[in-house]
Amino acid sequence: MEAARFERQVRTEASEVFTVYGGARRIGRLDVHYARFEVHGTLLLEVELTDDEVQQLIDQIDEELVQTHDPEREDFLVTVFRGEELGFYSDEYEADDEEEEEDER
Repeated sequence: MEAARFERQVRTEASEVFTVYGGARRIGRLDVHYARFEVHGTLLLEVELTDDEVQQLIDQIDEELVQTHDPEREDFLVTVFRGEELGFYSDEYEADDEEEEEDER
């Protein structure tokens, strides 16, 4: 697997959310939460990777994202899931749909 690319979507004082790309293709999403002594990650993969590829990806995440934010952390704990995106939901989108329906009446 070629090196992944990470595109930050959200950043707060204690967490970040990234879209993960393998080449030009989206391969997943990463949520990272910075606690006092450790960093917790949730990696949601949309593609099938071997165990070695998953470990390489986690190592890259640790090296490029986690250690640059908190080089003194005691542990990086990662939970990995594989699945597919079913949709994107937002109050704002629902409000837009309701306005369009009202305009059509």
